[in-house]
Amino acid sequence: MPAFLPESAIDRPSLIVHAAESWHGDVAAGRFDFFEKLGAKAQAEAMATGLVQAGSAGSAQLLRNRMHVHIMIGPRQPIRPGVLHAHPGYLRGFWYLDPVGVNMASSLLRRPFKPDQIDAKAARAFFNGVTGWNLRRNVSKFPQAARADMPAAFAVLYLQDIEHFATPVHHIDSAKMLKLTAREADGARVYVKLHPAQRPETVAMVQAFARKMANLVISAASIHDLTQVSRMVVTQNSAAGFEALMQKKPVISCAETDYHHATVVAKRPALLVQALHSAVQTQAGFDYEKYLFWFLAQQLLEPGKPEFADLAWARVAAARA
Repeated sequence: MPAFLPESAIDRPSLIVHAAESWHGDVAAGRFDFFEKLGAKAQAEAMATGLVQAGSAGSAQLLRNRMHVHIMIGPRQPIRPGVLHAHPGYLRGFWYLDPVGVNMASSLLRRPFKPDQIDAKAARAFFNGVTGWNLRRNVSKFPQAARADMPAAFAVLYLQDIEHFATPVHHIDSAKMLKLTAREADGARVYVKLHPAQRPETVAMVQAFARKMANLVISAASIHDLTQVSRMVVTQNSAAGFEALMQKKPVISCAETDYHHATVVAKRPALLVQALHSAVQTQAGFDYEKYLFWFLAQQLLEPGKPEFADLAWARVAAARA
């Protein structure tokens, strides 16, 4: 039986999941270990559990009651004591459970990365395990083409569909990223991979650029192959940028992102041009092994691990304080 069930009346302190429509059915059906194990832990701690549709009248009423702890999956609001935000992380098997938000809005955005405080041996073992599993199996957030040999490239651009956000989070738009990267490559190949949910107008824009710039190649290849054969990665804040860290590739990020510690951040076109010629050198000494360990093992949660329930419950308990 799923751990979180719809309840018509919740009259004692409860752990309540407010799930957007795209998530609600799967949570209700018990399809996520994250919620199943967390719900079982709550019940073992004598705390009731409930599931509501985010944005509904029932959800709004429950959010007004401060005796509950609320987990939001989908909505970015509210942000206040007693509320946690959940979402799958950039790599499969890892989840956010964060008091501020997820991805570009998570608390990691302002949390410092301190590599000198991380055990190198533990980090290396973790890094090798995670990268080996994901790269050997060609695993990503979206299905990928079969691995294949490809010609080398100056860079690969992973595009997104974030430029229509009401509150902009990108520093440089897709068209400018394309134009500058292709120009600075000085004739060398530049791959472009469109997002699976790319808007038709963006697709048309990219195709027009590719017709004018002979070195710009639109590719549907696996991101792991594209990253492997490219000197660097250029993106706004795509998950593909985070996945490139598994191959210890220099990443240039052109938007707000909570993995900025491991990238060269370009907030203006001139800084992107500079980064295109310096990122390989400036990132050569970056400790990618410690960073993935810090980000994934220490900041996110892994439902597949036996300690998951206790670690997640500690965050719930902190939210209740």
